[in-house]
Amino acid sequence: MQTRRFGRIGLVSVLSASLLMASACGNSTETGGKETGGKETKTPIKIGVVTSKTGPLEAYGKQELNGLKLGIKYATGGTNEVLGRKIEIIEEDDQFKPEEGKNKARKLLEEDKVDILQGTASSPVALAITDLAKENKKIFMIDPATADDLTGAQFHKYVFRTGRNTGQDWAAGAKYAVENLGKTFYHIAPDNAFGKSSAAAARAAIEKLGGQIVKEDFAPATTQDFTPYLQRAIQSNAKVLLITWAGATPLFKQINELGVYQKMTVYTGIPDLAGIKSMGDGAEGMVGFNTYHYTLPKTKENDWLVENHKKEYGTVPDLFTAGGFAAGIAIVEGIKKAGSTDGDKIAAALEGFKFRAAKGEYTFRKEDHQALQPMYIVKLKKKDGELVPELIKELSPEETAPPITVK
Repeated sequence: MQTRRFGRIGLVSVLSASLLMASACGNSTETGGKETGGKETKTPIKIGVVTSKTGPLEAYGKQELNGLKLGIKYATGGTNEVLGRKIEIIEEDDQFKPEEGKNKARKLLEEDKVDILQGTASSPVALAITDLAKENKKIFMIDPATADDLTGAQFHKYVFRTGRNTGQDWAAGAKYAVENLGKTFYHIAPDNAFGKSSAAAARAAIEKLGGQIVKEDFAPATTQDFTPYLQRAIQSNAKVLLITWAGATPLFKQINELGVYQKMTVYTGIPDLAGIKSMGDGAEGMVGFNTYHYTLPKTKENDWLVENHKKEYGTVPDLFTAGGFAAGIAIVEGIKKAGSTDGDKIAAALEGFKFRAAKGEYTFRKEDHQALQPMYIVKLKKKDGELVPELIKELSPEETAPPITVK
């Protein structure tokens, strides 16, 4: 990524002229000095991104950032301007550490004076950051972190999430699993906020439908040997093994090597492209729920995203690119609608707001600012020697609406 320094500590990632070209959409009274020849210049709108640029979720952070930049390009018609002001993105690496993420967010808010926060790949990091957004009255546009508490127990007016939460995952996945795969479930998940949130959502959804969770088995997020967890799952006699995991992991490779696919049904959220590849040939025919694969949505917005992602990055968009894309669009549209970068005004503009992105229509639910959106049930099939998801059913935003858990 091209970076340059902008008179402040930290790397400022400036969207390139080829990426950003679009229309000025209004007037701003904020100015930043004089250009050569005495012209008055307007201060840029600064978006501070905290996400994983290193560590186990590095790939997710990259997908998020690529999508964010393309979403801004799409929403501004290519100019990288809104209200007549340029948009700058300042990127910070949370290193998959909550305290590091919190420190980086504080730096963005206090030193770089960003107008909006966006992130993060990690739910524990997002949970560490969210109160800073509230204290500073800045919008925190969340993607792809999924912990329910972000739009639940820790909800505040400045939080909006374009990514799905774990409640949506299981609203999408539980009904199909109970009706088609079995009634008893063993759940392996990471021992962190993301894993605990997913396990709680899965239990609530599955038990409501008459299924039973035999055991929730939480493994450290750094686990490399899943043999004891998989052996316990096989010995439990549960019909279905539920998997919640994030980031690069040998888990699916070990599922294949231990023959788990032949001993019980494995059901999970279908991961990113690298994750699908790591599942091995034994995963052919496996059914799961999915938030995005570039072949699934049949929308003009997705066509644009796929085409432009190939042009900019030389590859197709991945699992969390669409959420970043939606975040970029929502940020621009929120600023346009508010006519301001003021957090209170943008929050008022976005509450209940409907907009279109790669998967179709998104709606920021008024009660918790969670974006309701389509989800997918898919089956992994071999195509040209590679596993790809084949659509079984597209679920509407209403079908996948998660419980409202705001306290």
